[in-house]
Amino acid sequence: MSTYADIVFATAVRQPFTYSLPADLLEKAQVGKRVWVPLQKHKAIGMIVNIHNKEPEFNTRNVQQVLDEKPVLSQEMLQLTRWIYRFYYCGWGEAIQAALPLGLNFYAEKYLRAVTEAVPDYLDDHEKEIIEEITGQSSYQLKEAQKRWGDKVIDKLVGQKLLEIREEPVTKMDPRTDKLWSWTDKLSVKEIHEFISEHKESDKFYKWIQALELLTELGLPEFQKELTTHELLEHYTLQRIAKEELIEAKEVEANNISLKLDHDPTQINTLNDEQLDAFAEIESALDRDAFANFLLFGVTGSGKTEVYIHALKKALEQGKGGLVLVPEIGLTPQIVKRFYTIFGDEIAVLHSRLTNRERYDAWRALQKGEKRIAIGARSAVFAPIQNLGIIIIDEEHDSSYKQEDPAPRYHGRDVAIMRAHINDAVAVMGSATPSMVTLHGAKKEKSTLLTLTERPFEASMPEVEVLDLKQYRSAMKGPVTIPLFEATKEAVERGEQAIFLYNRRGFSSYIQCETCGDIPECPNCSVSLTFHKSKKQLRCHYCGYSQYQPRHCRECGNESVVPQGSGTQQLEEEVADLFPNAETLRMDFDTTSGKDAHANILKAFGRKEADILVGTQIVGKGLDFPDVTVVGVIDADTELAFPSFRSGERMYQLLSQVAGRSGRAGKAGKVYFQTWQPDHPAIQAAQEHDFKSFARQELAYRKMLQYPPYSRIIRFAFKGKKEWLVQKVAEAFTESLITTLGKSEAVLGPSPAAIAKMQNHYRWETFIKISPDNGATAIERLVDATFDHYDQHKPKGASSIRINVNVDALE
Repeated sequence: MSTYADIVFATAVRQPFTYSLPADLLEKAQVGKRVWVPLQKHKAIGMIVNIHNKEPEFNTRNVQQVLDEKPVLSQEMLQLTRWIYRFYYCGWGEAIQAALPLGLNFYAEKYLRAVTEAVPDYLDDHEKEIIEEITGQSSYQLKEAQKRWGDKVIDKLVGQKLLEIREEPVTKMDPRTDKLWSWTDKLSVKEIHEFISEHKESDKFYKWIQALELLTELGLPEFQKELTTHELLEHYTLQRIAKEELIEAKEVEANNISLKLDHDPTQINTLNDEQLDAFAEIESALDRDAFANFLLFGVTGSGKTEVYIHALKKALEQGKGGLVLVPEIGLTPQIVKRFYTIFGDEIAVLHSRLTNRERYDAWRALQKGEKRIAIGARSAVFAPIQNLGIIIIDEEHDSSYKQEDPAPRYHGRDVAIMRAHINDAVAVMGSATPSMVTLHGAKKEKSTLLTLTERPFEASMPEVEVLDLKQYRSAMKGPVTIPLFEATKEAVERGEQAIFLYNRRGFSSYIQCETCGDIPECPNCSVSLTFHKSKKQLRCHYCGYSQYQPRHCRECGNESVVPQGSGTQQLEEEVADLFPNAETLRMDFDTTSGKDAHANILKAFGRKEADILVGTQIVGKGLDFPDVTVVGVIDADTELAFPSFRSGERMYQLLSQVAGRSGRAGKAGKVYFQTWQPDHPAIQAAQEHDFKSFARQELAYRKMLQYPPYSRIIRFAFKGKKEWLVQKVAEAFTESLITTLGKSEAVLGPSPAAIAKMQNHYRWETFIKISPDNGATAIERLVDATFDHYDQHKPKGASSIRINVNVDALE
């Protein structure tokens, strides 16, 4: 009986490909291992997702090679990625690609290899030279060959089966090793001390003897990288002691690098009554070893993190592992520091600013059970934690949990809940401003609501003052109203700190010619270019295009081009002028692009090296500084500029979260909202810290218009280089949607996207609303049927237009 393997690739193609398993690979082949297989004209890397004996109705090709000794994808992750590819309608291989670190996923380079060393006589001299040169090398990059000799001749030689293309992993990560030094059996501990004493009494007390004495104090076994942090324990002294056969070393796989933070488990805080009640519910669920989902709804500063810590501690005591998700890399340093205090080197950190090696080492440490807690942003939801018992999703409302591009376009919160369900684990969503979808889910008993209504240690919620910018036009200090200026000045004089939030990057929003009104736009996208003064650049925040600041208008030629609007960079300069005795730091995308930039800025502000922190929305998320007593939102209306039914919710969340940064350590806090719309319901509710009234109004509005949580939105995005063809494809596909759904009122579109051109591609979109009860099976069936209908009616040339599916789109 023949054996077959179903294999997926990191492409948008959704169905697995079936290959034959040769007899010599049967024992080695397993689900979750990567393989080399022929795919079209080259050898590609794929993942085995199923092994079976069902003979397909077509001729199969053989698996060429199994790449892994052990499966790199667990059964748990296989199940989770299968759900992702069905629910979010992407390729299964794309979901697997997202779940694995570089070195173990599908990222590969294409190489050329000569099929035979014998060069056929019928080739011309140029072709023979190519074959001979490639034959003389173990591997030759395809793109280098194409660049050197051209695509045409390479395609010809591949087509004649004289050359073959094969994929190889971009980065083959071997486990990091280090020398582990141990005592030998030559001398007992007592004899070693006697050996040291004898040499101390001699005239020559050698350096290596001093090193040996230090080793007896430090203790062995220990890794060389730890020992060599001591001045005496250098390579020479260790080798000299080894020569006496007192110590010996062996190469072993090293542990992930310690975070080198303060570790003191006794610093765990005692919970207050509200926190104890919440923890008791979570503890009971952990004891049951069954899936449970909680929403921990607590006002800012109410101590949600302390509940998380106690819950994690309980899970670890039961021999389980834990996962902590945070929405932004910027939050990672602070939360890691707090968790490390209690859990030490049990923690592995995972986020996109780590090097490939650091991510790989953290992944392996978790996979092997050397570390039991993973902390990180969205992609950490795939961390290979052993015996997963609890998943914590901090700030669950945050839009950063939603992956937009590339596929899979998953929501980290919802994937985390599904993963908890698969593992019979506990999920805890925490927020002071839960999303409407999560709040409604709690009402429908999809999660259990736990509440924290007060700040501990007698800390009170900050007073919020709404400043109507229409009334303060003549009472401004630059971009700052007089009340905010005076409050900040007094706080700095008292040795306290302030945070200014302005959700616009750059020096100004744009530059404009005062003569003809021309505004420079990105040549690749339908947006104006943002002015960055420090680099004298105009930059597109969508495609990365940049140009030097022009001196003359491109249209009329006059030297009357001036900045309009403002951004965080300009605000930083203006704040520095307003408060000359204060030190100012800026935290936005431009200042945090380096690997440790987030942590360095937060450390500096925490050490009070700066009095005022200026930044975009990142400064409003989860930061905890005891001396911050003043928070100013320079323009509270920025979220309303986005054309989305969620704009009010986003504005309330941003204002409420940034207000929560003030008055967190018993000191009275004051928050100022500068706004053109003081009567907006979101601003009124945020001023009163009244989430419940805001949620009531927002949910009533959503229900009336059948927006989430009363529906599920799927966005179909169409993009291509020919505007007219993008439109035709969008119209044809939308007709297929209407036919499939049978309810035209559920379809919105097609229409040009909010940014109609991006990266030289024109963009259209169509939205559909379906019942929120539709799960993976219903969504897959609906979209499959739509594509089947569209494939029969699509316009000529449609294959050049990309169609992306975004389930639970946030627009």
